Amino acid sequence: MSTWISEPGARRALACAALLIALPGCLGPVADSPQRPVTEIVLGAGAVRVSAPRGYCIDDGSLRSLAGGGGFALLAPCAQLTGTPGLTAAPALMTVSVMRQAGDAAPPDAEGLAAAIAPAPVGAQGQEAGLAYVQVMQGGEAVLPGGDPRHWRGARLVGGHLASLSLYAPEGSALAGREGRLLLADLAAGLSGRAAEAPAEADTDAEAEAETGAETTAAKTQRRGFFARLFPVSD
Repeated sequence: MSTWISEPGARRALACAALLIALPGCLGPVADSPQRPVTEIVLGAGAVRVSAPRGYCIDDGSLRSLAGGGGFALLAPCAQLTGTPGLTAAPALMTVSVMRQAGDAAPPDAEGLAAAIAPAPVGAQGQEAGLAYVQVMQGGEAVLPGGDPRHWRGARLVGGHLASLSLYAPEGSALAGREGRLLLADLAAGLSGRAAEAPAEADTDAEAEAETGAETTAAKTQRRGFFARLFPVSD
């Protein structure tokens, strides 16, 4: 069994991703106006390109640089983040965190990922196109208010980094089941090692925002308001 998940860097990446979306106020205050649509950024000091699945955007207020050359981003439906109508996408909250890995690091595997999540029970698990994934059967509601306990976790190596992925959906959503695995695979497929050529302007802007995220986030999104915009609860 691979021991990739036991490495300190991998544990820090998973812990930082969890803290950034779980701590009250960590996403800052709600913006007065919707953000611009961002569908592609770079993380890991420019080493990993993240392209959002169709219909989803990256919350530019969530971008973080992590110690050791890592990075973090949060994704949600574009219509909710930008406040403008567009391509319909099922409500979901996704995260991507990357942490630099040694060149000879073994690829992640589903067995190791499930072991790292223990004692939480897991459902479906497997590996596909370099992505190791597991369906976690409890705890999703603790991260996403009104969320389904079932959620998805995944990991893959890309651009010399370990990318850790997660996907949370409202209670009863098809994305808590098989559809979530397919969306997680789309998210993983959108990760690539960044080419050496000059970055696009949007990438440069996003990378700069990631480096100053701790300062700018306080003026952008508040956790409670952010989730309320994404998943409004009817009376």
